Amino acid sequence: MENNELVRVANKKDEKSFYHLWKVCFGDSDDFCNWLFQNRFFPDYSVCLEKNGEILSAMQGVPYTIRVRGKDLNGVMLCGVSTHPDHRKKGYMGKIFTYAMNLMRDKGVLLAVHTPAILESYFPYGHYPVADALYFMGQRKDENKGNCVFVEKTQWKELYPVYEKNIGKKYSGAVRRTKEEFLRKCDDYASDGGKCITLTDGKMQGYAFFYPMENHLICPEAVANDGYYNALIEKIFLAAKGREISVKLPPDVEIPQQFGQKKLCPKGVAGVCNISQILKKMEISCPFYVEIYDPIVSENNGIFSFDGRKVAEKPAIKIDAGHFLSVIMGYASLEDFSQFVTIYRRDGYDFINQVLPKCKCYIIDEY
Repeated sequence: MENNELVRVANKKDEKSFYHLWKVCFGDSDDFCNWLFQNRFFPDYSVCLEKNGEILSAMQGVPYTIRVRGKDLNGVMLCGVSTHPDHRKKGYMGKIFTYAMNLMRDKGVLLAVHTPAILESYFPYGHYPVADALYFMGQRKDENKGNCVFVEKTQWKELYPVYEKNIGKKYSGAVRRTKEEFLRKCDDYASDGGKCITLTDGKMQGYAFFYPMENHLICPEAVANDGYYNALIEKIFLAAKGREISVKLPPDVEIPQQFGQKKLCPKGVAGVCNISQILKKMEISCPFYVEIYDPIVSENNGIFSFDGRKVAEKPAIKIDAGHFLSVIMGYASLEDFSQFVTIYRRDGYDFINQVLPKCKCYIIDEY
């Protein structure tokens, strides 16, 4: 690293510089950025690269509880990963990623999740896909069947049980939000003009937050109880009033083809801060050992038992930390990653593959 380059933890005084870099790199509205930095700027979980007194590259972290196969793990949601356009292609991202992942480990964070626009950008740092999203797109002629009533802020707390049941408790990779954190997320949508509608039949069955544009309607969060997603989509069509809609949904939601077009794609990655503690918290019963290699966090290198201990035993397999996390979270099997796995013991490989089957994975959040 050049003598005049400094990678460090952020502090409260950096807020203005982080804000400016965010605006330059992402172009979000003033209303959204003002809300974000008032409510989601956690300097102790954020990192920057400074050169000659100017912050040129940065990433922010928001501490959350992450659900993994029914276990709640200390995690962080990364966001605002950026380098000033005039200073890209200089290796700054690798420097802040390495620093940040080791910082998070020191703070007791076990894994980092995020939903970047270009997932492949993070593969060099060991952050691989751990969740898919189903994007539904369609358009209906406005038939004037009535007006949608937007939900006021005072009613947002009534949405939380639907989120907790159908996202927080259901999917591996999801943020296990408290009610306060959920309401803060609702504020996030509203800060940039987001609207909310609900689906009820005597009790709350679903909700959707969306942004009404001139010619289309973008819905980044639509959540419903089992059996109610079709009705919720119908209500979003009603709110669109003839505009095209784009709705982000959990990957296992069944929407009839005649409703519109569907596209399933990876939309969520994760990286390992502390593989030892992840294995310990997961309480996976397995008598075999796994050799992990990690170019980002040196403490993640070694041979581990499934109770999280480093051991001097012969491993059944060898795999990099990032792909192993995808398997632990249930997004993929060892068979899916065969090109990244070295097998030393076939019986051990088969056993690990059996105790870590695929499961439902979804990351709904970005901040």
